[in-house]
Amino acid sequence: MKISAKVAAWSLMSVSLHSHVAAETLEQLIAGAKKESELTFIAGAQTFGGPKTLNLLEAAFNKRFGLNMKIRFAAGPEMNSMAARVITELRNGSKASSDIYHGSQSHVSLLHKEKALEQVNYSGIFPWISKPMEIFPNEGVLIFTSLRGMIYNSKIIPKDKAPKTYEDLVDPKLSPTWAGKLAIPPYVSWLVELSMIWSEDKVKNFTKKLVSLSGGRLRYSEEERVVSGEFPIAANMGGATEQMWQWQAKGAPLVAVMGSTPVLPSYFQLAVPRNSAHPNLAKLFTGFMASKEAQAILEKQDFRTSHLVEGTMMNRYLKQNKLKLQEAKESINFYLQGEDSGLEFKEELTKMLKQ
Repeated sequence: MKISAKVAAWSLMSVSLHSHVAAETLEQLIAGAKKESELTFIAGAQTFGGPKTLNLLEAAFNKRFGLNMKIRFAAGPEMNSMAARVITELRNGSKASSDIYHGSQSHVSLLHKEKALEQVNYSGIFPWISKPMEIFPNEGVLIFTSLRGMIYNSKIIPKDKAPKTYEDLVDPKLSPTWAGKLAIPPYVSWLVELSMIWSEDKVKNFTKKLVSLSGGRLRYSEEERVVSGEFPIAANMGGATEQMWQWQAKGAPLVAVMGSTPVLPSYFQLAVPRNSAHPNLAKLFTGFMASKEAQAILEKQDFRTSHLVEGTMMNRYLKQNKLKLQEAKESINFYLQGEDSGLEFKEELTKMLKQ
């Protein structure tokens, strides 16, 4: 899809969503929330840093709005499976098992296409929420921005020999430093997403060279193997910057490098299913999570924040390093094309990774 077509599609989506948003005020949400005693939240076990962080968020939320609610948290399936559950429950006419949904733009796009999310004028209700924070207009609110990039052990690879871009990973002048020791994710998604800024031929050529330098596969949660020195470098990590901050706080020599310009981020959002059992609490909590108060808790406990909230760790990092992120609207349109788009390309990359 050409950029002009993407922009047109985005504009139509924005207009369509805006016309179906119910008029609500913050005072109305608070009044409704006082009649709902608990908020059910099903997500990954370490979402927002786990139960300890959720307890802190619960206390701050109650204090902010004069409530006495409880967050009933349960560890659940990964984000795609949880999105599928939300869709199934809506189709069956049952209440959502989770009052709020947490996922990135790739996951929320599934719910958007199924019209499974409550339409809420977040930027109109909450003074601290700006329109760009609504990654999906009136559907999802940005909670934290996660940057994908390379990570390396600075005790093994000095800064002057470390890659500065993904292309550097396969540069014959630099790659001998990590040839046969480079860790590659077992996932094809990050390579497919590179086609948003590279041609498909360039991505395939890059992947072929990358595999030839590989020393093994490394999942996104296994960065400790780079810290330990088992792998001196990983070609890509989801949440590379958060991992760097977490490990450097412990004194570990882990460094993250953004591999592309613009950086391809994951925009993690909260959204409210249309069939939420506690819709007022769900909307109010979703809005609260974009506040400076909630962001400060996330930053301290989990090193995750939104780049759009002034003064947060991610906001400062982007400014200090003069990094440009891929526009949310272009990322969204990429995912809205559906699973069948570029299927042959994905299959080719998958075969390459298995070599």
